[in-house]
Amino acid sequence: MTATLRFAILPRDGLFAKDGRGWHTSASGRGHGLDWPWPSTVLGALRSAWGREVEAGEGRPFGPEAWRTHTAAVQLRRTLVLRRPPDAPWAPTHRVWPVPADALCLDGHADVQRLDPAPPRWPTLGRDDDPAREALWVPTLDEAAKPQPAPRWWSEDRFISWLSGRPLAAHDPAAVFTVTRRIQAHVGIQPESLTGEEGLLFSHDVVETLDRVAEWAIGAEVVLPAGDAPVIATLGSDARIALLEALPPEAFHPATQVLEAFRNKILGLRLIIVSPTCFKRGWLPDGIEERDGTFRGRLGVLGHELVLRAALVPRPLYVSGWDMASGAPKPTMPVVAPGAVYFFERADARPFDETDVQRLWLAALGTRTDEGYGRVVAGVWTPKGREG
Repeated sequence: MTATLRFAILPRDGLFAKDGRGWHTSASGRGHGLDWPWPSTVLGALRSAWGREVEAGEGRPFGPEAWRTHTAAVQLRRTLVLRRPPDAPWAPTHRVWPVPADALCLDGHADVQRLDPAPPRWPTLGRDDDPAREALWVPTLDEAAKPQPAPRWWSEDRFISWLSGRPLAAHDPAAVFTVTRRIQAHVGIQPESLTGEEGLLFSHDVVETLDRVAEWAIGAEVVLPAGDAPVIATLGSDARIALLEALPPEAFHPATQVLEAFRNKILGLRLIIVSPTCFKRGWLPDGIEERDGTFRGRLGVLGHELVLRAALVPRPLYVSGWDMASGAPKPTMPVVAPGAVYFFERADARPFDETDVQRLWLAALGTRTDEGYGRVVAGVWTPKGREG
């Protein structure tokens, strides 16, 4: 018997989730951390927290094989990034989202520019002959201007307005977020001489998750076997303490504003990746195949055939990790980064509706979806030449 629970994981003492590089891969000799943990890291923390509760109930520690057996049913579903004022009850307005790759701030422009793709005018320069990829639409801008650095996170209101097709002001400090990092040093002491041990002197990044105006948290929907739900966990490479608070179900519900936008005749759809996503063929979504010179097919949660018109996909991220039960590293694999945007039309030229948005809201695509990977949301898109 299992139960689906929703938690906000609060790392009150900061967060350090080490990336795949070694400890001495820079001139400073320090370890490098991610600015947000992988979903599999969050799953590992929840498995450990639940397993410790079971260990305490049975009055004995588990061995490596017992850990695998007891925690195999623990699965991570949908995840969120959260940020709220201190002591405020959790609500959907506290969600934080990756900035989409089709959003661009330009010097001299008061609004965020949309990178709307259009049919290509010239072929790309490449050594392979791929008609379907050559047929993908490309984004264009009406004028030349210098792009500004993109932030990492947008607030709920800003992101939902973008999905709904509304204009956004380029400068809104209250709706744009970046995590703060600091460097923490560690030293080991020799008990005999009470001096530092050179081999245990190292430093690494720490992401600050608590400041004067807000605190960051990880929203997690997790499937747990029968038993007491944990209230405390250890998270990250140095096992920092994190509190677990209950999240209301509406934290994972689709935004009403986006649903209302799709009640109009919306012929195009923007699919935005909001958690690292593992596709079998790299950037191309599973279920989409090359056919008749275009990429088309079905996404798992939608029944109708789609045509992929364009894809704005940043460089891949590389996920690694450590298997605590076996004491060995996990294989490194590339994933599509959060913020990647795919543009679709229906093959039958019919419009999308709010039912499609509901099905796609934090839906799972690709592989490793039981570890929290592969979550997406949908927004409006009006293909050029289809206006009116």
